[in-house]
Order: sequence, then structure tokens, then C-alpha cells
Amino acid sequence: ATNTSLKPKSYDDDAENKEEMPEATVHRGIIKLNLRNLHQCTVIVKCKIITGTIEISHCEDVTLIVEGDDATAATIQADLCTNLDIQFHDAPSGKNIPLRVRDTNSGPTTTLFWGQDVNDRIYHAGVSNLRVRTYRDGFVDLDTTSDYKKNGAKAIGNAAAEEVQFVTSVIEDELITERVLKPGDSKEIKQGARPMTERELRELEKKKSQIEEALDEKLKDLIQIKDKNGGGAVVQQAEKKAVEKEEVIEEVYASATKEEIEAIVSSIEDQKAKGNEAFTSGEYAQAILLYTMALDEAARLPDVSSVTEKLSSSVISEPLEQLFPRHVILSNRSACFLKLGHHEKALKDGSDAEILNPAYVKGVFRKGLALHAMGRYREAIDALAKAQKVEPKNKQIKQALQFAEVRLHQEMRKRMET
Repeated sequence: ATNTSLKPKSYDDDAENKEEMPEATVHRGIIKLNLRNLHQCTVIVKCKIITGTIEISHCEDVTLIVEGDDATAATIQADLCTNLDIQFHDAPSGKNIPLRVRDTNSGPTTTLFWGQDVNDRIYHAGVSNLRVRTYRDGFVDLDTTSDYKKNGAKAIGNAAAEEVQFVTSVIEDELITERVLKPGDSKEIKQGARPMTERELRELEKKKSQIEEALDEKLKDLIQIKDKNGGGAVVQQAEKKAVEKEEVIEEVYASATKEEIEAIVSSIEDQKAKGNEAFTSGEYAQAILLYTMALDEAARLPDVSSVTEKLSSSVISEPLEQLFPRHVILSNRSACFLKLGHHEKALKDGSDAEILNPAYVKGVFRKGLALHAMGRYREAIDALAKAQKVEPKNKQIKQALQFAEVRLHQEMRKRMET
């Protein structure tokens, strides 16, 4: 007889949890839009761009119109173009949350327009005669022009003037074009994965200075008092107060406010949830795309440098403190790759998940499954044994380990026979 009250162990946010999931939704739109070598034409975008990215290169006399509630194009990268006209007609911001009105004949309405979020940007290099306009209700709201030569782009060393990067975005209700700093010009101050301008560097330096001043004030809680004869010192320490989470975030990650971090985390959660939904529906390729988008969004968090450094080291040690648990997404994407037979990619994601958090057994387990599928049974046994050590009562891990051991013995027997 079986005990029907027993349930398999589940893991927070894991794609393979045997839980009831909402009905699958269909995500319509294009993943990414690339415009290359176009001449004397107009391109109108009215559909959703899933990644929110448009790339334009080697175009001349081209007008790009992003129009309507569904046309989300948060980031545009334009390179080596001439006479480029970019227009946003009531287009939503990358952070827009559509508001559906009660009238059934109406679709989603825009609550945040392009330019109203700091990440709505147009990056451009080597673009002559660029014009950017935003429209509201059919009328021009903001308008600016830019030209890389007039902006002062010059050749430096082996880098041509056309390689100098600029960014156009809305700053205090105006479209402003600024030069993007080279990696070595940022004075080791990080702003997540987003390129930084001179203005943003000054703002971050000011914020960092304010934090340092606040820390100096806290150090005044330690006061040293000596007696009149210069004898032994008496140290008086003021009562310590618990440091709030917001203060820790601002102290360590001066490049982003608490609100900015929470907005990014919310976006990651949204993409991950959609990925889990697609996985449950058996749409593994779609789930991979959504998990990848979640990881791309996580790359905007200010802890990206420590995560990249940790993954580059390939050292498995203590779990890395993260603003968002990337190892869960990596483990879920590894499961998708396993389902589709992409074993090397599954191994890479499982290994990265283990590096970020060796205690997250699902990442280690999927690494072991990928190694087994690749015929690397001895390595698979090592990985699965680690997973079993974390969860010795997990039957799924135990069975996978036994199967790997059987396959290893079979392989060794064949070698001996030959």
C-alpha cells in the first residue's frame, strides 16, 4: 500500500514543482528588431518587442516610428547611420504596466511613456543627423537633434571617431544627448550593466560622498575619554542601533537606489514566473527565452560585478550574497536545456548555479544529469553524490546516482572485454 499523504519535496520557484500553475498565456510579438542596410524608407513598429530592443546599423534616410500601447522599445542602438529619424508616438516605457480599461472594446492603455524611466535610452555611435521626437496625442512633446561630429567625437589611438558612443534620453523633461564614458573613465564606480555618462558619474560620486559622511557620523559613537592625569583611557561606546536593510543597500551599492533595485527585481520576478509557466506547459524553448530575459534583467543589478567575478573564478565555496537568486533561474533554464537535449548548455547553467550557491541542490542535481547524458558517468556520480549529501532522503537523486553507477560499471566492463 502507498501513503497518499506523502508529497515529493518542492523547491521555491523551481520550474519542476508539482504545483497547480495558471493557464498558459501566449506571448505575441517579435523577440528583437534588427534594421540593417535600409535606405529611404519608413519603418513603423506597432507590435510588442519582447526584449524591448531595436538595433539599427548602416541605414540612410530612414524614419523609425514606434507607435501605440503595445510597441515597447525601451532601448535603441544605432550605429553608422545617416539622416535617421526616430519617433515615439504615445509609445510605452520599458517599465510600463498596461492598464486595461473596463470598456471591452479598448485594449491596454499606457501608464508610463517612453522617456519617463531612466532606462529608456537611445545609444548611438557614428550617426550623422539624428533626430529624436516624442509625440503625445498627435503633437510633438520633445524634440532634439544630434550628430557625432558636432558632438565632438574624435579618433583616439586605434579607435575611430565613429566608435565614440553617445546616449540620448529624457533628463528633467528634455531630450539630452551625452557622451558615454569608456570603462576606464568611471573611476571604478559601477552602475550595473548600463553604460555611464559624465553626469551620472558625478551623481554617483556625490551619493558615495554622502554615504561616507554618514558613516563618519556613525563613527562618532565611539568616544575615547582620558582622565585628568593622562592615565588609562576609558572607552565609552554609544548604544548600537540595528542597521536597516535600506542603509546596507545604499552603503554597498551606491550606484542604485532602493527603489531602482526593487523595480529591477520585480521585472526579474515577472519574467521568471512567465518562464515557469511556459515550462509547466511544455514550451521549453519559450521558457529558455523568458529565463534568459530574466538573467539579462538581473545583469542591471549593481551586484553584477561580484556575480561575474564569482562565475569567472569557477570556485565552489560559500553561497554568494545576491540581490536576486540567479542560481534558481540558471537551474530552471538548465532543466529546459535537458528537456530539449542541449546537454552542454544544461551543464553550463547547472555548474554556474552550483558556483553561486552550492547548497541549492537542484542546480547540482541538474549538473549531474547533464554529465550523465553526455556519457561522463564518473563526473556525474561525483555531482549526484554531492546532491545526495545535501538531501540524503531525495529518491530522485538516489535513483539517478544508482543509474549513473550502473552505466559506469557497464562502460568499464566493455573496456575490459575489448
